[in-house]
Amino acid sequence: MTALSAAAPGRPQAVAPLGGSFAPVVVASLVLHIMIFAGIPLAARLLYRSTVYERPKTFTLVNMPVQVVQAVKRAAQNKPKATTPVPAKKRARSAAKTEDKPEEKKDDLNELLDAIPASVSDISAGQSFKYAWYLNSVISKVEENWKPPMGLTDRKDAAATVQFTILSSGEISGVSITGSSGSSTLDNLAAKAVKAAAPFGKLPVGFQGDRLDIKYVLHYVKQ
Repeated sequence: MTALSAAAPGRPQAVAPLGGSFAPVVVASLVLHIMIFAGIPLAARLLYRSTVYERPKTFTLVNMPVQVVQAVKRAAQNKPKATTPVPAKKRARSAAKTEDKPEEKKDDLNELLDAIPASVSDISAGQSFKYAWYLNSVISKVEENWKPPMGLTDRKDAAATVQFTILSSGEISGVSITGSSGSSTLDNLAAKAVKAAAPFGKLPVGFQGDRLDIKYVLHYVKQ
């Protein structure tokens, strides 16, 4: 009987193993993978050499001897400065200006004095009043209302003297003209300027007294 006839009916037949034919293929595949994953990076590292960047030398410092440096400094210090010659006409003009300086100074001083505005008002207080800030506030308020029109008088020194009393509350009383300006209209305007400026602030706390006598001189200034 043959091998096929000897096999029992109904049982699967055993297949002969094929391992002997696949072994060389597996070994070749492993070798190939090892060469790809290990050999190529190793070869690249061996063949490639990185170059270090070096900055080009653009200049070279030279140490000069101390004697040479000192000699250069002395030559620069002793070098004469260039001067521009002044023409003879210009020298003559400058000399003439120098001679006329005193007169020019006087003329300039007179112009400055003329440009300074004349005093608008003068104030004085009795009882040895030492609070200048309070008097300055009185002057400021009165001068805001003292604006006489032009043509009232031709006198350059025209001034009206107004006398009045400031009470402790700042109100005023006893306004009167004690020195006339020579123009009744100007005198009345001076009195009205004082009355319009009132009331003033309360008298300072440190002031010993309940009233303050004021003598106010208002000068006529043409607007």
